[in-house]
Amino acid sequence: MYKALFLWCFLFLNLYCISQTMNTDILRQEYINVKTDSASCARLYTKITKENSSNNIIICYKGAITASMADYSKNKTEKLKLFSEGKKLVEQCIAKDTSNVELRFLRFTVQTSCPKILGYNKQIEKDKKYILSVYKSITISRLRTMIFDYLYHSSYLTKTEKDYLRID
Repeated sequence: MYKALFLWCFLFLNLYCISQTMNTDILRQEYINVKTDSASCARLYTKITKENSSNNIIICYKGAITASMADYSKNKTEKLKLFSEGKKLVEQCIAKDTSNVELRFLRFTVQTSCPKILGYNKQIEKDKKYILSVYKSITISRLRTMIFDYLYHSSYLTKTEKDYLRID
């Protein structure tokens, strides 16, 4: 009787802990709202700063979300701190895995949405070309949709590049 109760409690606790951690599916689903909705950004930032993952993709999302929080801060010092911290995480993740399209896409979103005065725009063209070159081979449906939606509405793509995304 006690063994069954203990096992049930153990399983329940594990399920609860698992449900409280971030995963890439949740991040992909919620990330796209970060650029347009301050409440969504703040909520996701609060969740992800509690995350202590060693997953490179999750860390890169943490960086991109942190950099995005700078857009919503009123304090100039805090803005720069958040942006610099986020940028550093994104760059560290890409340095570990330069061929990961999701990481390159996250950097593209940060670079195309930050003010040019920050000087964080040197990789836009390179990342765009890389993303377009591997786009058709992306097998993760939610990731592919997220990339399509962002790129298709981006002013950084030509009409020809946008047409390329639509052809499947």
